[in-house]
Amino acid sequence: MSKPGKIAWNQRTGVAANAHRQLPRLVKNYFAEVRQALAADPPPEKLHPIRLASKKLRYTLELFRECYGPGLETRLKALQRLQQVLGEVNDCAAAVQLIQRITPESPTRRRTEQFLRRRATTKAAELRKEWHGIFDAPGREKWWTGYLGK
Repeated sequence: MSKPGKIAWNQRTGVAANAHRQLPRLVKNYFAEVRQALAADPPPEKLHPIRLASKKLRYTLELFRECYGPGLETRLKALQRLQQVLGEVNDCAAAVQLIQRITPESPTRRRTEQFLRRRATTKAAELRKEWHGIFDAPGREKWWTGYLGK
């Protein structure tokens, strides 16, 4: 995933005005990048950049809690749900790599790797379902950008 551009902060306006002007663009870029990444149908071990982008967006939005009402908390919870699934995918992929580095080849190691790969695949499917069915369902990007821009 690409690095987001720098935020053009206007020091003559307040924090809220800057947030309302800039955060919708950040969210729009996030949606575009995740859509593009998922369209390539990456394997579970290649989903980590989406996890990092989701984390960065959430932490950025949390900085501006004071500028928004309870609607932001609802949106942050949706983002947290997505992050949770991404974290579970990443945990499985990272565990496979760790096991390969520190454990000698054996039937037990192969079974463990197979289990973790199946779980990662299941969680990646859960992620796609969450993304397409809920997070990026029709109108959801507008739900985000409209709220953040007002």
